[in-house]
Amino acid sequence: MLPSNISSSWDASNATPCKWNSVTCDKRGNVISLDLTSSGISGSLGPEIGHLKYLQVLSLSDNNISGSSPPELGNCNMLEQLDLSKNFLSGQIPASMCNLKKLSLLSLYNNSLSGTMPEELFENQFMEKVYLHSNKLSGSIPFSVGEMKSLRSFWLHENMLSGVLPDSICNCTKLEELYLLDNQLGGDLPKNLSEIKGLRIFDATTNNFTGEIPFSFEKNCRLEIFILSFNQISGETPKWLGNCSSLTQLAFVNNSLSGQIPPAVEIGNCRLLLWLELDANQLEGTVPKELANLRNLQKLFVFENRLTGDFPEDIWSIQSLQSVLIYRNAFTGKLPSVLAELKFLQNITLFDNFFTGAIPLGLGANSHLVAVDFTNNSFVGEIPPNICSGKTLRILDLGSNHLSGSIPSGVVDCPSLERLIVQGNSFSGHIPEFRNCMGLNYIDLSHNGFDGPVPPNVISVVKKQKVQKHFGSCEPERRCSATTTDQQVQCQRVVALLSLLSLRLE
Repeated sequence: MLPSNISSSWDASNATPCKWNSVTCDKRGNVISLDLTSSGISGSLGPEIGHLKYLQVLSLSDNNISGSSPPELGNCNMLEQLDLSKNFLSGQIPASMCNLKKLSLLSLYNNSLSGTMPEELFENQFMEKVYLHSNKLSGSIPFSVGEMKSLRSFWLHENMLSGVLPDSICNCTKLEELYLLDNQLGGDLPKNLSEIKGLRIFDATTNNFTGEIPFSFEKNCRLEIFILSFNQISGETPKWLGNCSSLTQLAFVNNSLSGQIPPAVEIGNCRLLLWLELDANQLEGTVPKELANLRNLQKLFVFENRLTGDFPEDIWSIQSLQSVLIYRNAFTGKLPSVLAELKFLQNITLFDNFFTGAIPLGLGANSHLVAVDFTNNSFVGEIPPNICSGKTLRILDLGSNHLSGSIPSGVVDCPSLERLIVQGNSFSGHIPEFRNCMGLNYIDLSHNGFDGPVPPNVISVVKKQKVQKHFGSCEPERRCSATTTDQQVQCQRVVALLSLLSLRLE
């Protein structure tokens, strides 16, 4: 079905359709282009499309076309650009599409196509861009991929592809973008992948690739994005990455990498790097101080490794830092005062380490913090008074340290606060009412030295945490007298609540 703004000009009585909306003809009156992108078309694509034998461009992207692609589409053997993306097409890629030997653009992404990719589909020396992502394609990547000598962009992500990445991909020496993420591909990566000299983007996140990284971009590395997260990659972080001065994103999350993080002569040379994600591996040793050379770094994720030693203080002076997640290692050292100068810092998560010293009192004064988690370290001193000055702080976890003082008014009045955990410290004074923390849904003040009455809204939050399961256990030293069963039950509830908060009863 065509919308009225299109169909109003489509008059079958016309001698030629060359004046119809969205139709382009050559000098001989042959239809060479049909562009109905985002035109509100619905229904199926009929076999009549096969009569347009001179058609060079067919773009029906972003409509509501359903059903399968007609085999007659293969009759349009003059096609150079075929874009049926962002529709509701189903079924297999028709084998007749292999007849389109002049295609330079094949875009079928964001449909519900299934089945395998025909081997002959990629036997095309003119093909430059292939977008088949976000479908339900299965089977392996055809070996014929190596026939696409002009290929620049190859997007296969978010399918159900299996098997290996064929070595023939290395014949696509003009390839710049290779997206394989969210499939079921496995085995070793091709040894000669570095023969693709112009490769800028390689993202194979969430597959089953194994073994070490066998290729090496020793010279003229042009990689900008290199991501192998959530695979089974082993071995050390490649030292040749230092040659990749154009890198902006490097991520090997959740693999089995071992050894140390390469120092400045490697990763430290990647001055354009924005994201460095090496978390959830088996890395050991210290974090090289040369990483402070990454002056554009926004995200530094090295959590859940076996890293030790003082965390380099100079890294905290990288003004572009937004998220620093280094938890569950064995880091030592102190947080420098320069940390408070980071204007873009949003998330700093250091729990389960051995940091000492005071939390910089200026933390949060110049930034819009969202999450701060310093649980299970050895911090001393007070909570920074301006930690919520940006009015965006949602998570403040400072439990199991040696902090003292009272909860500052800046936290009490933090409108965005959802989670507050300060258990296992030496805080004292009355418990504040947190009247302005309307979104607060989890609070743990236990094992401190708070005294005085428990504000009603705090009791309400704790009740939401289902503390009723504690109500049956009254501590002997905190018993109270009651004359009725109902009163005794209420007493037990209050006693258990106070016990949970570790209050001193007077």
